[in-house]
Amino acid sequence: LALLVLLLLLRLLALCRRLGSKPQKRDGTRPLKTVAVLGSGGHTSEMISVLNHLDRSKYSPITYIVADTDKHSQTKVERAEKARGGESPVFVRIPRSREVHMSWLVTVWMTLRALIACIYKLMVLRPELIITNGPGTCIPVILAAWFWKVVGLFDCRIIFIESFCRVQTLSLSGKIAYWLTDTFVVQWPELLERYKKAKWVGRLC
Repeated sequence: LALLVLLLLLRLLALCRRLGSKPQKRDGTRPLKTVAVLGSGGHTSEMISVLNHLDRSKYSPITYIVADTDKHSQTKVERAEKARGGESPVFVRIPRSREVHMSWLVTVWMTLRALIACIYKLMVLRPELIITNGPGTCIPVILAAWFWKVVGLFDCRIIFIESFCRVQTLSLSGKIAYWLTDTFVVQWPELLERYKKAKWVGRLC
């Protein structure tokens, strides 16, 4: 109840600020501030492949969110950016929401801890686009984006790209993100039969 009251007060404050200021339209020629969520295993490799298709003149700067215990994703991105002659990437680290073989009780606590961190990080970044492809790290990021949507501080589009290895069923992250994202992309047409909201655009990575 206290959290609901707090959300309502924050929402009222945001509405008052909007009423007292002139509405601003985004310049269509300005690139979108983008956040990409990285994950251990093959998620980062897939994300790098996806981002290679992006027109950086339209989507920049790209800030990478990575779990604090992920020791490899940052190195992979730095190598990829160096190979393409891009600028030095910017990374933001957050607490990992779940480890392998972790109990659900501990997972809930760690996800809440990660969510609080993400709420603060996104308040600072204020992205206009979030792209993720399924690591557990993405769930607190998506929830934090929704928090700021409800509060009214800023709004951003969320694109979820399900992993290429998911042919018949969604990942756990995908099953949650399916209801919270603006665009939900799958890489196999078989998934369209069960998930009508999803979009199939072929293989992306």
